[in-house]
Amino acid sequence: MKAQTFSLALLLCLSAPAEAEQISVLICYPASAVSARDAEPALKEMVQVIESIGGWTSGTVQTTFTTRFSECQQKMAALQPAFAILPLGLFLRHRAEHQLQPLVQPSIAGRTSETYQVVVKKGSFKSLQELKGRKLGSPWLEDREFVRRLVFANTLDPDKDLHPVAIKRSLRALRQLVAGKIDAVLLNQQQAESLSELPMGKDLEVIYRSPELPQIGITASLARTSADTRKKMTRAMLAMCGHAQGKKLCELFNIDGFKEVGPGSYDQVIKMWQQ
Repeated sequence: MKAQTFSLALLLCLSAPAEAEQISVLICYPASAVSARDAEPALKEMVQVIESIGGWTSGTVQTTFTTRFSECQQKMAALQPAFAILPLGLFLRHRAEHQLQPLVQPSIAGRTSETYQVVVKKGSFKSLQELKGRKLGSPWLEDREFVRRLVFANTLDPDKDLHPVAIKRSLRALRQLVAGKIDAVLLNQQQAESLSELPMGKDLEVIYRSPELPQIGITASLARTSADTRKKMTRAMLAMCGHAQGKKLCELFNIDGFKEVGPGSYDQVIKMWQQ
């Protein structure tokens, strides 16, 4: 009787459907003016592409999107995501704790690297050091450790040496600069290059350029993904911008495409961050 009961239990166990795989993806764009509502359709298309190319059933990939720096950090801790799309500073901050490995880099305007530039009114300041004690506005100032360690390469501390003013939209920051409400604006390369298209651009100049920093796309937690899952995700992201459904995400964030990360791509910035 006991043998029959054990056999029946074993049969029920073997015939029970396996729990469906769930793959969590946390997407953080703290300096972006894109709202969660605007991002939702593009994220939906992205998920469909990932599931299709990865061979996963619908509903396998679950995304969480935020443009808030503090919320992103909270979500990293609470969700423990399998994959994350993070800005460079947040990747470096969480890299060791979550065993993050970059899989692909975005290409923006043909570049997989980024520089940040400090813009002032012509003739007002000549160097970064002259800005000490002045007001610096930027969409990038939520992560001031990133600005200090990488953008300013430890030559200036935004908290100690400046009066940082976090301004979500770069155009608003530039208008405040022209109006004399702030003394300088920190822009990324794409924002700085667009100055020539603005009427106010003729009155502004760049006084500082950061070291060249690598762009970062999707990263995988080595602790929470298998090699096969990472391979599937990489394949899906490489195909994203050329896919009829996936291109919406790329258009939303001005991404040309994704490229597989080469060995040592982040060694220099990891060293800079640790210093």
